[in-house]
Amino acid sequence: MLEFCVKQNVFLYAMIAAGIAGVWCLFWNNRFYTRAIRDLGRLKEPKSKWTRSVLETCQRKAHPFSNAGAFMRSQIAQGRSAGMAVPTLLRGSQNMILTVLALSILSLWAIYRYRYGEAELMRYLGTGTALAGGLVFFRLCLDFGGKEEILLNGWTDYLENEFAATKQSAVLETVQQTEWQPVQAETMAQEGTGAAKAKPQTAGSESAKERNELFADPEKEARISKVREGIRQTAAAESRFAGMLTPEEEKLMREIISEYV
Repeated sequence: MLEFCVKQNVFLYAMIAAGIAGVWCLFWNNRFYTRAIRDLGRLKEPKSKWTRSVLETCQRKAHPFSNAGAFMRSQIAQGRSAGMAVPTLLRGSQNMILTVLALSILSLWAIYRYRYGEAELMRYLGTGTALAGGLVFFRLCLDFGGKEEILLNGWTDYLENEFAATKQSAVLETVQQTEWQPVQAETMAQEGTGAAKAKPQTAGSESAKERNELFADPEKEARISKVREGIRQTAAAESRFAGMLTPEEEKLMREIISEYV
């Protein structure tokens, strides 16, 4: 089986496939960190889906962040690129490096066992070394640890300073509105009660004024006196209505006659 794999270059093709898979993992992992770092300067209008998701999660938080660093590490661990989690992509590139090294060792052992030529040995050795070394080199150059640190520092500064101040201002505004509504309702109620009291007083003063003007007119006063005398004659002692009009009733009748006149 090993001899067949060496003759058909199975180990060689497997190492190349593992190298391509490792580069693919590095590419998408780097793309996630690059876009996330770019969004640090445009948090009000982010372009990446992960940044928008983190901002929505922050808005749902009802309390300030006691440990923004731990919160952001958990959010980065939940980040996805190319449909895969960021930690999975990082481990994938590492696993591909180990796969290339394992295939290189296995192919070299098979070549030595079946005594293939030195050219075949150098070809497998060179291919494995180049692929594994290239993946390690690219991973070091991309510096995912440094990019994660930049992302953590940027988000921590935002959450502990700008976002905290914005959240506090919003809470204070809400509290002020809540306190102002009962005061405003009470003020409106007092104004309505004052207006209701003032209206009858105004109406009563206007009626009294009209009555005063009515009794101040001599002609109208004379006509009222005549009507009053007629009522008294009707309610005389010999009449069947005698004793029915009390002084209060006469006063009421006088007011009625005044309104009629």
